[in-house]
Amino acid sequence: MTKEIREAFTCKKHYNDADADIDMEIDAEIDIMNRNAVVTSVSISLTPEEEQLFQTLESAAVAYENHTLPPLPEEDNDLADGDGGKSASASTSSASICTPDRISIPDPDPSKKIAIRVAGGWVRDKILNHSSHDVDIALDSLSGLQFASIVQRYLLQQQMKPSEDAGAGAGAGATGGESNKPQKKPKIAVIAANPNQSKHLETATMKIHSIDVDFVHLRGGEIYAPNSRIPTTKENATPLDDALRRDFTVNSLFYNLRTGHIEDYTGRGIPDLTQNKALVTPIDAALTFHDDPLRVLRAIRFGVRYDLALSQEIVDAARSVEVHDSLHVKVSRERVGKELEGMLSGKNARPDVALRLITDLKLGGCVFCFPSAGEKVVGSISIEGQESVEYSDLVDSFDNDGTVNDNDTENGGQTAAAHAREMGWEEAASTLNCASPLLRNLGDHELATKLDSRLLYLSTFLYPFRKLSYIDKKKKVFPMIMYMIKESIKFPNKDVSSIRTIIDNVDEMRSILNGYRSSLSSSSMSTAVGGNESENEKILQQPAIGTISESTSFCRLQIGLILRRLKDLWSTALVVAAIAEIRCITLHSMEDNQSDSKDGNSDDTATRDIVDVILRFYEDIQKK
Repeated sequence: MTKEIREAFTCKKHYNDADADIDMEIDAEIDIMNRNAVVTSVSISLTPEEEQLFQTLESAAVAYENHTLPPLPEEDNDLADGDGGKSASASTSSASICTPDRISIPDPDPSKKIAIRVAGGWVRDKILNHSSHDVDIALDSLSGLQFASIVQRYLLQQQMKPSEDAGAGAGAGATGGESNKPQKKPKIAVIAANPNQSKHLETATMKIHSIDVDFVHLRGGEIYAPNSRIPTTKENATPLDDALRRDFTVNSLFYNLRTGHIEDYTGRGIPDLTQNKALVTPIDAALTFHDDPLRVLRAIRFGVRYDLALSQEIVDAARSVEVHDSLHVKVSRERVGKELEGMLSGKNARPDVALRLITDLKLGGCVFCFPSAGEKVVGSISIEGQESVEYSDLVDSFDNDGTVNDNDTENGGQTAAAHAREMGWEEAASTLNCASPLLRNLGDHELATKLDSRLLYLSTFLYPFRKLSYIDKKKKVFPMIMYMIKESIKFPNKDVSSIRTIIDNVDEMRSILNGYRSSLSSSSMSTAVGGNESENEKILQQPAIGTISESTSFCRLQIGLILRRLKDLWSTALVVAAIAEIRCITLHSMEDNQSDSKDGNSDDTATRDIVDVILRFYEDIQKK
């Protein structure tokens, strides 16, 4: 799709006001895209379970088209326990177990087969030779619930056949040797449409051959009024409509079960994924994020996980005030937290890169939001190398819904409080820049294996906000970081407690670390800093001149008490303290060298110095 046609298509979808000439150009472009959608140069390999699943779905479709499906029995067959679909128990509380024998299913069109396509992430991962466990099915002529009911009837039909005749399409629950004996109906969970939460179509979900499968009609063709977040949905959407409404081109690919071909209707999905290594929206990024603001966080997660560069259009849209406002208003904090969790853990996650991108896109306050109007924030934000400013003395601005407004353009730009928060996020990113070099220097040392990666990165990132507190409507005072973790991203109470414990003790751990560092002889330290790997290893094996047992520079009782408070979190807190110390040393080194750059990039010498200290400290603690 050319840039001009893409913009015209976006305009038409957004305002429905394209003129006749543009309509003709769009129709011609659509015709070309439809004809060129099939990709023959790329193939994928299916697992035996996937082959069995896809054969079952095709067989069910054929049975429907040939009028050979039996009606479901009248009895309900105990559908109340809800363990049949993934969404009924895990994905959403709004899912419900239904009895699809009451669903109206139209007669099949004798001139047209049902097109069954696997959509989105499964196709992307298969092309990259990654494993994928969830399958999303997009249908062109039936709703997801209607086709799920067809599959349900087909599986029940297979269960009632003798096992030797059931074939590869036999459904889960069939037992060998039993014939003509009804089994429980495979369960279907339904997730209702919820446009306010950017869930525009009803979804049916089942577990078939131990694979979670979602069924939904092709989505697309929505038309947005200029001031509305909820679109008017087009009926009978096409695969191209659906592809253009996806979040990113790499997620707009289909695998057509009935042809065995991959389909790339945008013409960009395959090259963006395999050649350009770029994350691009199928249509205008601002409209894509207006459709579902959570996609701005998905952009970070996908970009980092698949090593895809964000397009400039995505970057510009992600930084816009409109997207930030929509993210606050339209997206639940649970959904925000789930996306953040995907950045912190899982395969190919790089938490430091993701958190820095959050800061770079000015999304820190959208993810880790501050309390709304009526809850006062007091204390100060700590910026290394600068004097702390009392936050309670700063003027702030709130939107009509009470949320903090970081971009109060009506009143002349950012408030003083918003500016202070922005400085805090920049400091968070600068501190985080010191984490990766330290962890690389730790290598595979035992200390590295003791770290909780999630807690380490979150604690490091939120460290500049450790001196802030908030006063709730009942006048109770809580650490601001507790609000960020518990309320802003809805993480479990265990995470709230752990991160608070780490951050509450980091400054004292820094003090202990500095005392221990001072107790080491300057000669042994200089050798450790300048020597090679074998020399460092020898030094680590030597008893330190100022060990914990011999040192008078700091109190052994203090170390014992902090270790007791931190328990199994002490190793993580030690490394967070070391990261903060490297940030401090690096900044002062820059100032001494009159460097203009204060981005927090770690000094190699400072990093090796601190790593040597914490390894010796760790080994001394282990001896005790």
